[in-house]
Amino acid sequence: MPKIIKTTTGQADFIVKEEYPSENQAIEGKDPTASEAEISDLKIENVKYKLKEVLKNE
Repeated sequence: MPKIIKTTTGQADFIVKEEYPSENQAIEGKDPTASEAEISDLKIENVKYKLKEVLKNE
């Protein structure tokens, strides 16, 4: 059975919460001790399907 490649494009609104041990590290945005992401809105704009070509060794 041939393989199918599905490509979905769209837009997302999200909120990322990160916890840092100090204000300086938070300003730099490096090495958070905890991180959480929440998607608040997801809009799918286009979905495409394409047949993946399979090459056989002969």
